[in-house]
Amino acid sequence: MRIFRWLPVLVCFVLTAVVLPAIAEAPFSFESTPGKLPKSVVPRHYAIRIEPDLEKFTTRGTVVVDIEVRKPVREIVLNALNLEITSATLFTGKEMALKPTLNKEQQILTLGLPNEISAGKYKLKLEFAGEIGEKAEGLFYVKYATETGKKVMLGTQMEPTDARRMFPCWDEPVFRASFEMTVVVPEKHLAISNMPVEKERKLSNGMKEVKFGRTPPMASYLVVLVSGELEALKGTTEGVDIRIITTEGKKEQGHYALESVQNILAYYNQYFGIKYPLPKLDLIAVPGGFQGAMENWGGITYNERLLLFDPKASSAETKQRVFSVVAHEMAHQWFGNLVTTAWWDNLWLNEGFASWMASKATDHFNPEWQVSLAASLDKAGVMSDDARSATHPIQKAVKNESEANDAFDQITYRKGQAFLRMLENYLGEETFRAGIHSYLSKHRFSNTTTADLWEALGKASHKPVQAIAAGWTEQPGLPLVKVKTECIDGKQLVVLEQERFTVRDPNAKPLEWRIPIALIGSVANAGLSRGEHSNVAAKSVYTLLGESRGTVYFTNCNQIVKANAGNAGYYRVVYQPELFQRLVQHIHELPEIDRLDLLQDSWGMVEANRGSVESYLTLVESLRNEKSWAIWSQVLSVLELFDNLEQGRTEQRAAFEQYACTLIQPQLARLGWEAKAGETITDTLLRSRVISLLGQFGDKGVMSEARLRYGKFLTNPESLSADLRPPVLRIVGRYSDKKTYDEIHELARKAKGTEERQLYYRALAGALDVELARENLAISLTNETVPQEATRMVGEVATFGEHGELAWQFTQEHLQDLLKRVEAFRRNGYVPSIMGAFSDNGRADELVQYVTAHLSMDGLTKAKEVAETIRLKADLKDRELPRVDQWVNRRAEPTKIP
Repeated sequence: MRIFRWLPVLVCFVLTAVVLPAIAEAPFSFESTPGKLPKSVVPRHYAIRIEPDLEKFTTRGTVVVDIEVRKPVREIVLNALNLEITSATLFTGKEMALKPTLNKEQQILTLGLPNEISAGKYKLKLEFAGEIGEKAEGLFYVKYATETGKKVMLGTQMEPTDARRMFPCWDEPVFRASFEMTVVVPEKHLAISNMPVEKERKLSNGMKEVKFGRTPPMASYLVVLVSGELEALKGTTEGVDIRIITTEGKKEQGHYALESVQNILAYYNQYFGIKYPLPKLDLIAVPGGFQGAMENWGGITYNERLLLFDPKASSAETKQRVFSVVAHEMAHQWFGNLVTTAWWDNLWLNEGFASWMASKATDHFNPEWQVSLAASLDKAGVMSDDARSATHPIQKAVKNESEANDAFDQITYRKGQAFLRMLENYLGEETFRAGIHSYLSKHRFSNTTTADLWEALGKASHKPVQAIAAGWTEQPGLPLVKVKTECIDGKQLVVLEQERFTVRDPNAKPLEWRIPIALIGSVANAGLSRGEHSNVAAKSVYTLLGESRGTVYFTNCNQIVKANAGNAGYYRVVYQPELFQRLVQHIHELPEIDRLDLLQDSWGMVEANRGSVESYLTLVESLRNEKSWAIWSQVLSVLELFDNLEQGRTEQRAAFEQYACTLIQPQLARLGWEAKAGETITDTLLRSRVISLLGQFGDKGVMSEARLRYGKFLTNPESLSADLRPPVLRIVGRYSDKKTYDEIHELARKAKGTEERQLYYRALAGALDVELARENLAISLTNETVPQEATRMVGEVATFGEHGELAWQFTQEHLQDLLKRVEAFRRNGYVPSIMGAFSDNGRADELVQYVTAHLSMDGLTKAKEVAETIRLKADLKDRELPRVDQWVNRRAEPTKIP
């Protein structure tokens, strides 16, 4: 990570009347933590016994909870959902039968007491019955195929509020308690929970009882239970037993994950200065069931495509994804598990930090992956969202379960990560680390708020971290830094001004931030060749822009000033025209990450209608000879957006695609179809993206080559490298006829792993043929693949297959059947994800109206967010697409592409 030296500069600020945000949040307090449950009764320890029935998919269970009554009460209130409470008993020295009342809407279980009980410690015993569903909510099951037949495994997904579906509990993160799990499963099953197995005993009828050890105090959403005919790949690191657990026949695909875990665990032990506190760590590959990963303490669950890596069939992208996700979930073992956010309004403390830490670990072990560039690309995406009216602060009030589900979004993850990256750069790497160590040490096995983190970082750095951070976490949006320069007495005066940066939000509330700004001043020498500029020394300074205007002096008027040096800042930058032109002229003197930053800011100005698309495209043209995968990733994303906006404009789209191909083809000529010995992983990734987009844009040569390689693949799968399979199958699927479609469909049905299966179904979803699109939509209601993947087909048909209208009609006709197959975690965003394929203002209004009329009002937040995306696309289509067409026409090639 780039570190900026402090240089002697003169900095002055002009005060304004605008008040910077006040610090609203207080350090953690149990009593003041939000939530539905009263704090008069708290759990201290759970002893849980679960007996699943794998034929009826039901459960019977018992939970005995050691509770502490903190003041006299007449009732005990906790959480339960979709459970039947068959018995409730309180032990007060004698048995006291309780009357259970379930409020399904509030997900509350109230146990009425026959008389008031005083403060003290008691035992509460509840007997219950429940169901095991196929959706990843609480305890769920997964059906999957193996060489020896169809199998079933059990898994759990508790976050944020689904532990209550498996057993009655205080299902809010502030109620930390220890857990002892016991489960009755078939003898041939391997059962896994948070702690090691303490004992097993055989029962009748081929069953066994497995009892696990006692956990440290933790939140209920971190409880895990997995059981099935599973295999384990074992290792040990620094005294911790590690296992990669898979379904049968797949454990050899766990070697890369095992190696990664061993490296990351040692690195985190050293970085945090606190050793991983449990005796074991299991990473469990689930073949479907849910699409992400979950940081359960000591037993992390993953969709298997995020954990398994087959060197013969998995792409470089898969390898990167496995390492990154493993690093993210392992970071949670400290940030989230050891120290837990008190309430879901501070979810970013878990997710933003884990995302930031995963990038740090990935960069440490894989510097050739250029993680800082990848983080900059992710940051640009969330900045676009954050500039719109539907955005929200990182710390967003959460009132109920639905809002807790919605909190898992780009603002929480990527803005949180980007802010931490900026803050670490400002405070210094070692200072930041010292603050993190202090925070974790002070609050281990407890809960916190964001204020506790700022306190620790402030003490470590002796800087006003709380005052700086408040603007970034407690208010929405992001700033725009305006840069002007002037030469005065041989010195270059740099004037910095800030205002709120918005996209399509003219009535946005004016806001200000304390902005750590890194400035770089490259010495201009236009007489040198472009290549000779690549190693020109750069001077950089940090300044904290605390109000609306500040100034910095550079000693040399010939320096070309660029703000946000290193692209670590979470803000947009706009330059006075003369300064921007000088930057463009000398862009190749700048480091790659700063060239990317200029490109991203140029596009951001187009979105905000503050810059011209011609200016952006001129900058793109100047970068034609770039070899940077990150710069090309940004360009290709914008070209793909334009192509999508051109849908329905046949002639204009054909001309645009021809221009786009001429822009991209030199990259394919440089990279070739086959990997070169010793090539970088970034070239491997860029090749896949370039081929995919050229195929989408109708490059005849690429389409022909893709079909040729697909034909060879059918008879000899090893003939097509893992890295070429996604783009080749995408191209072939896009232009497939019925015969080709059926071939790919059969491959999808026979696929043995999740990564392979999803590759084929995604290829099918991209079919342009309308009748094949209808077949894809029908798959969403079948059981030929897991429900989570099947229901995603509708949105993929709308987006990849360009059948938005067809998919939307299908959704309306089958809405209830589709929603029954979608877990609560995704439900609010399901309909918006399908309509997000549109780019007309009327569709944005229709989405909000439809959700209001036909779905729960809980879904309105996601609907409004996607509606803003649709409106932005409509705005770009109306405002910028004619200019793009004019640009293309002026540069039309005299000959057609091959």
